Amino acid sequence: MEFSSTIRVSDLNDYIAPSQDCVVALNGKLRTSEMSEEVQLQPRAGIRAAGGRQTPAGIAEAPTGDPVKVTLHDCLACSGCITSAETVLLQQQSGEEFLARLGDPRVMVVISVSAQSRTALASYFGLSPSQALARLAGWFKWLGVRAVWDLTTARDLVLLEEAAEFLDRYRSSQEAGGSGRPAGQAPPALLPVMGSACPGWVCYAEKTQGSRVLPYLSSTRSPQGAMGGLVKSLVAAAWGATPGSVYHVTVMPCYDKKLEASRDELTTTTTTTAVTGAGSGGHEEERIPEVDCCLTTGEVLQLLQQRPAPGCEAEGLGAPAAPSCAPDPLLPGVPADEHLYGVPHGSSSGGYADFVFRTAAREVFGIEVPPGPLPWRTRRNADLQVKRGRCAYHYVEVMACPSGCLNGGGQIKPGKGVTPQQLIEQLELMYGHTVRDWFTTLPFTHHAVHYSPESKTVSIQVLWIHVYIHLLAFIAFIAFIAFIAFIANVLLMRREQGECSGQGSRALGCLV
Repeated sequence: MEFSSTIRVSDLNDYIAPSQDCVVALNGKLRTSEMSEEVQLQPRAGIRAAGGRQTPAGIAEAPTGDPVKVTLHDCLACSGCITSAETVLLQQQSGEEFLARLGDPRVMVVISVSAQSRTALASYFGLSPSQALARLAGWFKWLGVRAVWDLTTARDLVLLEEAAEFLDRYRSSQEAGGSGRPAGQAPPALLPVMGSACPGWVCYAEKTQGSRVLPYLSSTRSPQGAMGGLVKSLVAAAWGATPGSVYHVTVMPCYDKKLEASRDELTTTTTTTAVTGAGSGGHEEERIPEVDCCLTTGEVLQLLQQRPAPGCEAEGLGAPAAPSCAPDPLLPGVPADEHLYGVPHGSSSGGYADFVFRTAAREVFGIEVPPGPLPWRTRRNADLQVKRGRCAYHYVEVMACPSGCLNGGGQIKPGKGVTPQQLIEQLELMYGHTVRDWFTTLPFTHHAVHYSPESKTVSIQVLWIHVYIHLLAFIAFIAFIAFIAFIANVLLMRREQGECSGQGSRALGCLV
């Protein structure tokens, strides 16, 4: 699909002149006016707008001496212009801001690491994904981070919710007797469901497509958004802290994740007590971002080079002296070694379509799809409809970057002598391995977690896998001990028989 000509690179203009119109009211509230309904960026007091344009009567005047500022929240989903707000991104979503927060005693800094970022760092330093995650956690703890989590846990929860939403829409559509219902009557029943954790695609759909695409988008949060909600609610409550005192940092493969972290939808509301001059207190609501800072993989690599741990100045995470520790458990009451840090085998971007397909096959048609790639069979007209794009799709997974999130713009660039395609192939191979080395013999334990839309309960079968494996190990151990005892008993009996035979021969000779 070709992107709209309104956002092509040749048409971009990141500078917003004071004379240009903007749909955001700045430095004041918009008043109703009979003269004009437009909102205009205002220059500083005493400066006339370009072209001699006067301030409309309906626009609030900017306070004297205050500069005009457009925040990232204003520009993110605004269709009035195209701007990337580089200055705001560099100030609020940077490694310098992260290091500054580490020195703030009022906040607790926590970090969530994506599977794509740890894979890229593992490839760069010549480590396995599990080693890279452990050493990255050790380095963050050395810097002063309170907790380091793997984003895979939140991603699994997102997959469960994504599958549940699709099943609800599909069943509603079947009850309506068609592929969907008219817009406005039952939006959740519209098909196909367009699932995406790609903020670039979502922002593109919001700015340029509007009602053509938005009713079909899945309402499920991305893994980063889900993790932010967990950290600011469950984790903060478990620690007895306020959401504002927990500074949540994510390590992601894409620069657009910085934009996603700045969305107004990914905020939590807290109530604070305001003290007036008379001493009486009032309650004020404050919106706290659920992801305070997003760092790309490349930015983390720069921090590793700028702030290396002792003995790691030359080799970074690949040094033998690099600090290492297990990532912290996210689920309360479950130790870290009982968490599954695996990855789905559907794709390197999260495996949404693969997981939804397998879940729908089981829940709707009662078919248990075997793990691994599906065999290709030529069916009459079925493959032809797919090639011509005439089949009625039910679910579409959309990504903006070629090869998915492993090829995100924030990933580490290929080194000398390595082509981008070779790097992607290497990352794909590493990503396919389970991070938990103990589960390499069970590569699809991810699919042991099933969701039941009828009962709205999660059935964790991984526990039974643990019990089964430990039981087999115990039986094997008992059998081994019994076998050793049997061999020892046989050898002892043969020795006793030999001694008795020798003594009997000597006694018979004496009698003769």
